Amino acid sequence: MAESRRAVRVVRSIGLERPIHAVAGSLFRVTTDEPVFHLTFDDGPHPDITPRVLDVLDEFEAKATFFVLTDNAQKYPDLIHDTMRRGHDLALHTRTHPRLTDMPFGRLRDEICAARRDLEAVAGVEIEWFRPPYGAQNIRSLSVVKMCGMQTVLWSVDSRDWKGLTAENPLERSLKFLEPGGILLLHDVPVGEDEDDDRSHGFLPKEELVRTFLVELRQRKLRPVSLTDLLATGEPLRKAKFG
Repeated sequence: MAESRRAVRVVRSIGLERPIHAVAGSLFRVTTDEPVFHLTFDDGPHPDITPRVLDVLDEFEAKATFFVLTDNAQKYPDLIHDTMRRGHDLALHTRTHPRLTDMPFGRLRDEICAARRDLEAVAGVEIEWFRPPYGAQNIRSLSVVKMCGMQTVLWSVDSRDWKGLTAENPLERSLKFLEPGGILLLHDVPVGEDEDDDRSHGFLPKEELVRTFLVELRQRKLRPVSLTDLLATGEPLRKAKFG
């Protein structure tokens, strides 16, 4: 960790930070004066949770990007098509959700390039966007993503729903980051083994968490738009985040 911090200081001192972000950076927000915001969902589709999340998004006329696992997409192709039919974007989150930073090159190609082709076969559309599991990436995995014709999207706001959030104050750690041009990380799968396990821990159902966020965005007069519409409003911000 200390070596990493020293490396960052050296990069900044010699003026390389901006070009490094430009070349190896991942999109994480947009600088804009427009009251727009973007929701993203990882790890799905889930046969029970995803349809309920889609219904809530419809209720608020919100558009989102779903970063799906190819294995799940192949199990539930009807959900993939329903997601697109409702006007949402589809993106790749690998085939099986591994940590990309410690695997051989051949496995990287399968989890990224082959997974993209298989997802495109299910969806019938070209997949442009990619998100690494856990946000973990390195130069090698990032280069494979680019080689396979995709761009990486991270986030500016982590809902922390992957830890499980209760109804008490689910937005406590997110409120100060809900600003124009932001990208929110959510998940449309259970926190634990299944929804019964989540309920036993008092976790807020995912569709209720999504509704809570959308109510807050509405109160702040932030429109939940598609990623394409978000990018059209201002300058994309990218950062080189590895590890």
